[in-house]
Amino acid sequence: MTMRALLERVAATITSHRMLAPGQRVLVAYSGGADSTVLLHVLLRLGYEVMACHVHHGLRGAEADADAAQAAAFAASLGVPYHERRVDAAAYAATHKLSIEAGAREVRYAALEEVAQELGADRIATGHTADDQAETVLLNLLRGAGPAGLSGMPPVRGKIIRPLLAITGAEAEAYARAEGISFRRDSSNADRRFTRNRVRHDLFPALAEIQPDVIGALGRVASIMREENAFLSSLVDQLLATIVVRDDRAARIALHDLQSVPAALQRRLLREVVAVIQGRTSDIEFERIEALVDLAARGQTGAVIELPGGLRAERTYEEIVISVGAPETPARPAGEWTLPVPGTLALPEFGVTLRTEESSDVGLSPDASVVVLDAADLAGTLTVRTWRDGDRFVPLGMTQAVKLQDFFVNAKVPRARRRRTLLVESAGEIVWVVGLRISERHKVTPETRRTIRLRVERL
Repeated sequence: MTMRALLERVAATITSHRMLAPGQRVLVAYSGGADSTVLLHVLLRLGYEVMACHVHHGLRGAEADADAAQAAAFAASLGVPYHERRVDAAAYAATHKLSIEAGAREVRYAALEEVAQELGADRIATGHTADDQAETVLLNLLRGAGPAGLSGMPPVRGKIIRPLLAITGAEAEAYARAEGISFRRDSSNADRRFTRNRVRHDLFPALAEIQPDVIGALGRVASIMREENAFLSSLVDQLLATIVVRDDRAARIALHDLQSVPAALQRRLLREVVAVIQGRTSDIEFERIEALVDLAARGQTGAVIELPGGLRAERTYEEIVISVGAPETPARPAGEWTLPVPGTLALPEFGVTLRTEESSDVGLSPDASVVVLDAADLAGTLTVRTWRDGDRFVPLGMTQAVKLQDFFVNAKVPRARRRRTLLVESAGEIVWVVGLRISERHKVTPETRRTIRLRVERL
């Protein structure tokens, strides 16, 4: 590839991904290595206003100091403003229980974002090449990633742009030699204790014997997966907006809604819900996501799965609840109100209105919001109240009184609904668990002459 061809390819990458608009300022993440050195030189040659930022990670001692010194000198030779930030990557990694690689990456990007904001830079350009993209895709494949992982590094992510993704590391070095540009080599890149280095130095040469253009092939995989991943992500966004109920500490998904979604989208949706509750991109393992899918499909009511970041997932009768720690149990509302017969009682705090009327109906209503009771043993006024510990009644179809708690369990009433279930009683006896069941003792019989009709209406 000629130097002109390389410049044209980088320019085409910038244009096709709309990385830069006219007049925007670019902060180059400048390590002093071949790729970032070429990036700085190419962007300047293409006419962009560039600044350089070198992040010193506090690793590799004198070697890292020499990197910083050469980076500063080269930027000065080009007349490019140079900025340096020193961070303690090892301490950060230890505090956050990360590998040195992961810790260094997080503090590096944080430092770059900070400098960009201070300088008013519109974009942060990194020197990732096609080699880096191929390594990322292969590493993600080896750990069993799906479309998101196989998408590799996006050309644009927020302020971050990667203009060199269409050229290889070898092409970048050839450009540097042709232009007489010196650069530093990081000795840690040869350390096979790091998985990425083993992939680069051992696995890629072996794969190249089968597929000479292994880097290009994996780059194409990333492009294809990125488009498919974007489509699937748009479907998940729709599901987040329609079937997930969220607050600050928890998200709830109705089992019926979740089970109606294809398994591929179930996994992505659950992963995204975990990320939303954590407040950051989730790195949850595949096995945990599969456990969540299985919990929704076959788990027992009350079953709990512990998740990373202090999260937990619980299966109720009707929902999967993902929360920060144990979900808070709202206090059970308490109250007691008089319900005249005939008459109306509005309870806006429960979102309902109760209506009663004297009636001659003797048939059962198919509508659970309407019941008919034998009026013979009912008092002139009824009482509406909330559930109390120890409440008992005789459900329709049974002969013995049961605890209301046991009735809720047997009827598979979710805990959240139990707390807001109203009771209608007469002379201290429960005659209707509103919306669920009347008392056996007050059902209509062939001997019934007078009835009371009760209706609950949702506000």
